[in-house]
Amino acid sequence: MRCWERVFRRAGVPLEYTHGFTPHPRIAFGAPLAVGFTSGGELMDVWIRGWMPPDSVVMLARREVPRGFAVHDAVEVPLSAPSLQSVIRTAVYRCRAGHPAGLEGAQQAAEAFLNSESVVHDVKRGDSVKTIELRAPVRSIELSAAADGECDIVMRVSLSQEGTVRPEHVLEVLGFEMPATIIHRADVSLEP
Repeated sequence: MRCWERVFRRAGVPLEYTHGFTPHPRIAFGAPLAVGFTSGGELMDVWIRGWMPPDSVVMLARREVPRGFAVHDAVEVPLSAPSLQSVIRTAVYRCRAGHPAGLEGAQQAAEAFLNSESVVHDVKRGDSVKTIELRAPVRSIELSAAADGECDIVMRVSLSQEGTVRPEHVLEVLGFEMPATIIHRADVSLEP
């Protein structure tokens, strides 16, 4: 968030700020990315003071982005439009991890997972343990062999305002060696 604030400030894009004791720029990510994940395309809402052509925002911001970041596109959205978070529906994750039973064992575990009506998983947070349902939000899992003996996993997951599942929890339930080598969010899609 701080990085994008600096990018827009250095680019001269007139950001809108919240009111209150410690004003912050009005920037909101559609589905915030977890720490340690990479991504090929995130969506965010950015409020600006006054109107600017979206192409100008892109051009100015591209000059200021640090290495590893990119600005692909900007679209003008009416203030009356629903929040980005409320219209994001799915995410596609590309992961790489080793499985003790190899690709065949991983495929059997994924098939059993997808054929189940419910799969629960206990997640520890500090001293508390929360039981979450993993199966319902997972739409598909595709596996293939990676060159280094690991498995490439493509997982499509439903996102909602009520929450979603984290891909590493699904990988853990499938028996993959954790932590995964790669967890990359390749795409997010919006409701039509």
